Amino acid sequence: MALINTLVSYDSITKPFPDLNTLLGNTSEAAAKVIPDPARANARMAQVKTGLAAMQQSQGKFPKVMHTPRDSTAALLQSHVAQNAVRQNKVESFVLKGLEHVLEAFDVKFSSQDWFGWMLSFFTWIEGIDPAAFLAAPGEPAAIPNDFSMAVIGDWGTGLYGAPYCASSIRNDPDGYNLLLHLGDIYYSGLPDEVTDRFVDLWPFESTAISRSLNGNHEMYTGGHAYFEDLLPKLNQSSSYFAFQNDFWTLAALDTAYTQPLGGQEGNLNQQQADWLNKIVAGAGDRKLVLFSHHQPFSLLDVNQGPMLVKWLQPLLDAQKIFAWYWGHEHRSVLYDPHPGYGLRGRCVGHGGFPEARADLSAATPSDDLGSQWKKLAAGQNSPGALVLDTPNLYIPGFEQQFTPHGYMRLDFNDGRLSESVHAPGGDTIYSRDLV
Repeated sequence: MALINTLVSYDSITKPFPDLNTLLGNTSEAAAKVIPDPARANARMAQVKTGLAAMQQSQGKFPKVMHTPRDSTAALLQSHVAQNAVRQNKVESFVLKGLEHVLEAFDVKFSSQDWFGWMLSFFTWIEGIDPAAFLAAPGEPAAIPNDFSMAVIGDWGTGLYGAPYCASSIRNDPDGYNLLLHLGDIYYSGLPDEVTDRFVDLWPFESTAISRSLNGNHEMYTGGHAYFEDLLPKLNQSSSYFAFQNDFWTLAALDTAYTQPLGGQEGNLNQQQADWLNKIVAGAGDRKLVLFSHHQPFSLLDVNQGPMLVKWLQPLLDAQKIFAWYWGHEHRSVLYDPHPGYGLRGRCVGHGGFPEARADLSAATPSDDLGSQWKKLAAGQNSPGALVLDTPNLYIPGFEQQFTPHGYMRLDFNDGRLSESVHAPGGDTIYSRDLV
């Protein structure tokens, strides 16, 4: 039994109670005991109700598969219940058998009496959450060689499904890497134990490769403390945003989660980062600029667009200063056409390890040159057209057909040339192309 494979579903939370109203009544009593201000206690309960409804929706028909909504209270609740259940041995094992893989996981199993005690500590905990200190980035980009390779993987911090296979393939790649970059999100809410179990213990550390991780909305649900205070020191990373540069390229990674709105649906920046990025770009000369972030500036498959990010970066976008942009947050692999106004090549690389239900792509057509596993999507109001990877996920046993595939990307910079490839968790190349 370990936190890494302990799942908290809506069904497991509601099961000890005869109905939802009894659960909410029990929870409300705990809130009133911890929070003396009735109005604040009621506000917290409203957040719990919203979070539970979001959990129920995100669970859908798959309570035995990890799920969590983009709702801070729901994610915090899942983290808290998982930790208490593991510590008190309130879990039971279940096994999922699939076409190629078998997964043993644990479901939480507790009583209504357990729940009341856990909610007392839950409300005490969340009442004290505040953001970690924001660390300033170095003023100049770190130097990298002109022949430079990096692995890019997003939303990988589950420790389950395709995530450990991606890590193993990156670690054992015979060509090696200079940089390993995680685009953010350690589930359920980036607590220290989750950072250890679902990230550090599985990350493909290599003696010759730099490791970096961006801040995600899930890390910030707990104020980002484990991310800033535990993970960054382990990676020898001084800040949540940073830049690298050689004679041909400037690579700038942004923290779009620290100032995100509540829930983290949409990314945001702050003036400190914007000023820093403008200085980096001003000093880059004729080098091509590539951005990396957790949140996306646009999407064809997610209701979340990126107006706040676009507003911060509008001068760079309008001047077509950004050659390419790689992001996560949406748990898919998507290759966007060059943006008609901004010129940038957008890439969603958020399919590192979180289970995402397959979208209805029946109206889409297969790619002309990449085969039926890539579906062509027409341009939307705010997004260019794109290719989306749509195959069964062989790493989610028993539910292969219902979830999108996992994987990662490799980027190779050779002087002025950039080539990118998409890899399955086992390392197979399923797309490869030169961007320039």
